[in-house]
Amino acid sequence: MEVTTIVGIVIAVIIMLFGLRLLFKKPADAAPSLDSELHVNTDSQQPVIPRHVRDQLQSANEASSLERVEPTLNEKTLEQAKASQQAEVKTEAAPPVEGAVSASEVLAKSELKAEATASVEETKSAASSEPAQQAERAEDKASAEFNLNSNIDKAEISDFEDESSILDEHLHEQQRVDEASALSTAAEFVALNVYPERRVLSGEKTLKVLLKYGLRFGEMACFHRYSEDGSKLLFSVLQITDEGASGFDLETLSTEQVKGLAFFLALPHSDVQNAFDTMDSLSRLIAREVDGTVYDQNNQEFTPQLREQWRHFAIDYRVGQSTEV
Repeated sequence: MEVTTIVGIVIAVIIMLFGLRLLFKKPADAAPSLDSELHVNTDSQQPVIPRHVRDQLQSANEASSLERVEPTLNEKTLEQAKASQQAEVKTEAAPPVEGAVSASEVLAKSELKAEATASVEETKSAASSEPAQQAERAEDKASAEFNLNSNIDKAEISDFEDESSILDEHLHEQQRVDEASALSTAAEFVALNVYPERRVLSGEKTLKVLLKYGLRFGEMACFHRYSEDGSKLLFSVLQITDEGASGFDLETLSTEQVKGLAFFLALPHSDVQNAFDTMDSLSRLIAREVDGTVYDQNNQEFTPQLREQWRHFAIDYRVGQSTEV
């Protein structure tokens, strides 16, 4: 037989012996409780309450929810008390026996037991009624907080019609931004117009298409397309109405009807070739998206020949030259 097998058998036997020892071990003496019999001091006739009983009485408020059996007088104790009382009446002349318990002592013990039971019951009832009292106090406090005094004077709120320096500064700042933008300082524009075949385009469809192709709403109520790094404005888009090109109102755009879109490039431009090619490409993609046609700023259909002419015009633009193409 191998050594490992012998060692395993020895360990198994030790474990079995330890388990048997735990099974047959005597349980520890139960901790004293309130059910134990009260002791009476023969000199002062006062009950002697052990320390553990006092601790249990003090913690009765915290453990009020735990159920336990209260000490009561059983029938056997009552019969012993009656029998000892009768024996005392019959043997009044007989001398008391040393160490014997008289009926009066038994009755005194029973009365003390009853008093202890009553005190525990009072403690339990007080502990159980305490949460209800706390809930009532909290409810009264909440009602007092939310009750308004009808005698309080109410302040009248009037419409604000005065001038606001903060609002004026905000409007002036937006005006300065618009005036300093490339659109307001441009010397010339190259424009392309997109008209849907049905001559009308819903505002909701217009918004979805513009956002789909990377245009963002910004200054002067236009949608703008910027360079890849977002640092340079390439071109802008306005809506075409009966009065001409106009800005967008995002609050009412979803309920409006758009007759067309006007793409325009501000000249001079530092990256004019990229700006024109991007505007030309996106205008044709959006026209295909809305089943429309692209026209130049003279309302001529934007053919490849016109595309090359306007492209060279934008690239070779110099301030003061004519816009005729």
